[in-house]
Amino acid sequence: MPKAQRSTTSQEFSSAAWGTWNQVAVSFYVCFSTMGISNSFGVFQSYYESNLLESYSASTISWIGTTQGFLLSLVSFLSGPLYDKGYVRYLFYVGSALNVVGLLGTSFAAQYATIFLAFGVALGLGCGILYVPAIALVSSHFEETGADLPTAIAMTGSSIGGIVYPILFRQLVQAVGFFSTCRVFAGINGALLLAACLFVKPKEVKKEEEMEEGREDRPRPPLTWRALLDWKLLAFGGLALLMNVGIDVPFYFIPTFVRNQLKLSPEVGDSLLAGLNASSLFGRLFLNWLAEHSNALVVWQFTILITGVLLFWWFTINNLEGIIEFVICYGFVDGGLISLIAPSLRTLYRDEGDEAAFGARLGIVEGLQGVGFLIGPPIAGAILDSPAGYLGVSVFNGTLFFVLSFLVGVFFTRKILVKESSKKEKKDDSRNQLLQPDQPNQPYQLDQPDQSGRLAD
Repeated sequence: MPKAQRSTTSQEFSSAAWGTWNQVAVSFYVCFSTMGISNSFGVFQSYYESNLLESYSASTISWIGTTQGFLLSLVSFLSGPLYDKGYVRYLFYVGSALNVVGLLGTSFAAQYATIFLAFGVALGLGCGILYVPAIALVSSHFEETGADLPTAIAMTGSSIGGIVYPILFRQLVQAVGFFSTCRVFAGINGALLLAACLFVKPKEVKKEEEMEEGREDRPRPPLTWRALLDWKLLAFGGLALLMNVGIDVPFYFIPTFVRNQLKLSPEVGDSLLAGLNASSLFGRLFLNWLAEHSNALVVWQFTILITGVLLFWWFTINNLEGIIEFVICYGFVDGGLISLIAPSLRTLYRDEGDEAAFGARLGIVEGLQGVGFLIGPPIAGAILDSPAGYLGVSVFNGTLFFVLSFLVGVFFTRKILVKESSKKEKKDDSRNQLLQPDQPNQPYQLDQPDQSGRLAD
């Protein structure tokens, strides 16, 4: 290859690599500004309980955070299919505007209703519009076998946001007050999301690639809801829903556990909340790396099993050292539980050669997860208020994850059996086609003479 041609090829490769990893940065900014702020609601809850909303119960205040998280997942039902139709830029514009407006509205809200509308509804809608398109964006720019780790890197924005916001919240509230703190958060999110809107670039299939694959005159048939809502997707979404019933319970009740059971200061509980998010950062990276080199569904199953063990351990803790160890371990597996959803879903359909409409499928799963997130903390809160207390919360959620791990194993086994059965049917059909000739064998016949006695030509 001539030197000039090699130089041109190298420049094209570098440009393509830069454009691809640039989308990982875009997704990182979105995760930081959406899931990062959602994972930090504990500090808002603590502030509201002792200041603006001190006349309301902790359960009532928590509905602000659960509504925001629920809408983040529910809106994915729409944002996923819209992403697949090519409206990613419009989704980023609308979602970014609602995200910033929600935080600015929170900075002026002093009543429960206005806080609920600003933080719970407006911010929740903005986060929901942004989140799934940002995750699907990474998958579309990488080869399917190599998208797991880049997706995990992008999703570390959720963990880093969950570290930065609680620490920054404490410092800013003491320095400039709560309302100005919310405006600073709106400015941070606005700057990051503006960069995301400027650099987002949906992947386009080139004409040459379509011609090479023989698809230039064969358009992809439209996908219907009936095609999307197959048994695999519904079963996987149901498993994700059950997981979200219990996954965020420690994030809500670790601060109260530290204060009521261990008799430590509230500041320790807030610091442990940031520690949970910090530990999840490493879990996202390692477990997704492991999933990329093995099977994402298997890694997900064993992560769920380990989570169940940790939740049973929770109620036995009676000192600061124990709760620190729990926070480190639980945060690690929690990061994997969340970030392994997309790779597991991708594996589910990649094995069967059906990878179309990934954004729509991920949006459906995220929407079902939102239902679990909405009902999980209130259920745990009801158990906590009963005589069972923290023992009941620990046993209920630990049992839930043990059962969930078993169901994921059944689901994975069922998927393998269906896949093997399909392969066997295709193999039998191929063998039958080889054994059966295109034209039936005709017996050999001698030429018959015509009326003149001559053989036919």
